[in-house]
Amino acid sequence: MVGVLGKTGLLGLLLLLSLSGCDFRRVVVNDPLVADSLEGLVPGESTIQDLATALGAPDEIEEGAGGMVFRYRYGDNKTMRVNFGWILRVFFPVAPSMNLGRGEGVTYILHVALRPDLTFDHSVIQPPPDTPHFWFWPF
Repeated sequence: MVGVLGKTGLLGLLLLLSLSGCDFRRVVVNDPLVADSLEGLVPGESTIQDLATALGAPDEIEEGAGGMVFRYRYGDNKTMRVNFGWILRVFFPVAPSMNLGRGEGVTYILHVALRPDLTFDHSVIQPPPDTPHFWFWPF
């Protein structure tokens, strides 16, 4: 009976130590892109100030031959990692990091084109790329 409790206790301790090396994270960049924010913008009439009022400052500005392009990004990333090196810290003062993990990320990009006179022309939301059909890690 003591042997079974000792093995169960040791297994429970190892499980508890391995769970202490778990790391869950969620990172959200910017506010979600809302199509309603663009409803008040009229092509050829709305100015760059109207655009800044509706959407705020862009993440990126690019100048082209036909005018400027403002880019707004929204990202939502979730990751999970397990560091199996934590178990070795019980036995060694310095333990290597042995991380296994997986993450999912979604990034949308809103492209807003401006005419050479800096009035609103059109906008396009670039969807995120498709998820791969094959994932190397089983986690």
